[in-house]
Amino acid sequence: MTAEGKPQDLVDAFAEALNAKDPEALGRLFAEDAEFVNILGMRMRGRAGIVAGHAWAFDGPLRGRRIRFDRVDELAVTDDVSVLHGHCLRELEPDAPADGLPPGASVLVFVARRGPAGWELVAATNVTEAAPPGAP
Repeated sequence: MTAEGKPQDLVDAFAEALNAKDPEALGRLFAEDAEFVNILGMRMRGRAGIVAGHAWAFDGPLRGRRIRFDRVDELAVTDDVSVLHGHCLRELEPDAPADGLPPGASVLVFVARRGPAGWELVAATNVTEAAPPGAP
């Protein structure tokens, strides 16, 4: 699946697929040769690797977790390439097991490319949010 509208639509669809625990839907947002680095530093290569990595995460550290983006900033690099920085909040569902990721915030960096079928993700990285040096 690609987004025909705008790159932001991919971020919304990413959250929907992740919250539905649907690795196939999540994978369809990515180009065949895309890469994803998760919050644990695991590098997932290609759409098949992204699907497999998220299937594992949905049964493990993301079980009982939901995410939402409260802010997404877009930097248009060219007419056909954008970088999106999404501030992501991870929350526990009522039945969340204790051994998964704790509630918290992270920043997802997405690289989106527009092709003949619309926008698709070519890279994404998820990092734990931290205050910059000298921040109050």
